[in-house]
Amino acid sequence: MNGKHRVGLGALVLVLLMATVAYPVLLYTDNAFVTKWRTLYIETAMSTMSHQWLATAFIPQSIIDEVMKTREETTELQKTAESTWNLGDVTSAIVESEEIEDEEERFYTLFNELDRESFESYLEDHEEVLEKGWDRIAIDKCDEDSDTGIRTKQGDTVLAISAKQGIMIVKVKGETYEGRLAIVKDASRVELKTCEELFDVGQYIKDIAEDNDAILAINASGFVDADGVGNGGTPYGYLKVAGKELQEPYEHGYKIIGFDEDDLMQIGDSNITDDLWDAVEFGPALMVDGESKLKSASSGWGLQPRTAIGQAADKTVLMLVIDGRSTRSAGATVGDCKEVLEEYGAVQACNLDGGSSSVMYYNGREITHPTTAGDNPHGRKLPNAFTVSWKQ
Repeated sequence: MNGKHRVGLGALVLVLLMATVAYPVLLYTDNAFVTKWRTLYIETAMSTMSHQWLATAFIPQSIIDEVMKTREETTELQKTAESTWNLGDVTSAIVESEEIEDEEERFYTLFNELDRESFESYLEDHEEVLEKGWDRIAIDKCDEDSDTGIRTKQGDTVLAISAKQGIMIVKVKGETYEGRLAIVKDASRVELKTCEELFDVGQYIKDIAEDNDAILAINASGFVDADGVGNGGTPYGYLKVAGKELQEPYEHGYKIIGFDEDDLMQIGDSNITDDLWDAVEFGPALMVDGESKLKSASSGWGLQPRTAIGQAADKTVLMLVIDGRSTRSAGATVGDCKEVLEEYGAVQACNLDGGSSSVMYYNGREITHPTTAGDNPHGRKLPNAFTVSWKQ
């Protein structure tokens, strides 16, 4: 027997061993590590429209059904999820900081997430940052994706700070993901903006932002996407913009997410729509009034690129975008998103549209990496975006 035949026989034996030994073990073992990744694999496949076969072709339906029970259980939790804001006095971070006369202390009060020691160390090496004063600090290293050395109290790297705009951009990383968290101090400047030709054809987030004089934007609604080739023009579910209702709720188990005229983020069902100024419909809700609304970390939705929005008790708005479907970042679970937002003080938080729609725009360009079939750096054309207007 020559070498080629021996190699071929060895490969065949290896495949047979995998099929008869390893495959059943991977399916039925209760080992914590294997169970975790088997669950994530099934959830990730089943949460797609066109790739469920990656689970159904190889895994018994009984195992898939058992894994997907957590989604059903989370759906039950969602039914009663409704914000009340019975959390005591709500004091805006902006208002609190404006009452402080000293510029330096005003800055640190506003950006209370900032690790002061690491920032002071950065200032020692970059004296030019303070040339225009504390209220004009402007750092933007999002393109370089380098380690600025500036940290949040939570230990994450700070990529950008704009004192005037009241925005800080943070790099967040987990076991399976990397993304960007935008911390927005002035909730009154958070608005929902739509594409120019709503109900016809969508726009890239970059274009929606620039058309509406926004410094920051993330994707919001899902959209009608027949066969995965939708043009992003028609949002999926409820839509209300600047107090005007543009589309009624679909009420297919999703939640209404929006901001009222007091700049408080509200999560609930169609009964809350009258009180909202801007709103969309999506889900699942991650946190409501400080309590988790997920049954488990992944809750049946697996690893995906994700977008989520939350608000802290001081009205700070938290916008999160996680990259996915790449070697750099596989994606996050909805539980990962909840944990990030909760760590930064969120008391209300909800998942928004994800996948190839997930993108964050800041200061003139995209600062995340959308994953689309054509590898378009702008992502997909979408119906709307949560934006933050430039402060003049």
